[in-house]
Amino acid sequence: MERGLPDEISYNVRITQFIDNRNEYYLEAKRIERFTGRRMMYAYGVTLTTYDKNNLVNSTIQADTTIVDDARNIVEAQGHAKMTSPNGSLSTPKIIWDRAVDEITAPLNVTLVRDGSILNGSNLRTNSKLSFVEMDAVSAEGKVKPEEIDW
Repeated sequence: MERGLPDEISYNVRITQFIDNRNEYYLEAKRIERFTGRRMMYAYGVTLTTYDKNNLVNSTIQADTTIVDDARNIVEAQGHAKMTSPNGSLSTPKIIWDRAVDEITAPLNVTLVRDGSILNGSNLRTNSKLSFVEMDAVSAEGKVKPEEIDW
């Protein structure tokens, strides 16, 4: 078979990956292409829901295109990529998730919404729970309490 052709093409797919007896993630896609030799999967029209150790929803990523690289343990979401978690949500053209260390980067422009405040910036770094966030060139919209300002 030609190297550029996928080993499998499927439509309207639902995939659940387990670790022992708990869900690791649940992926829904309009179309997937699997390359088994390279351990790669390309998915289109994707919703990826991840779970924590207590089997509770950790985060949800939605994107036009998602590349799952099992060899490097990396997920790359592109095109109208959105991520939500109990700690907030972000929107960007591209999300890269290194599952081995649970690090999420968004190298392009990012809009982050947390507790009713909106942060815009670029080059975001966080984890799948959005428990911390680092960004460059940040601008913000929201309400500030005077007692929280430390000049």
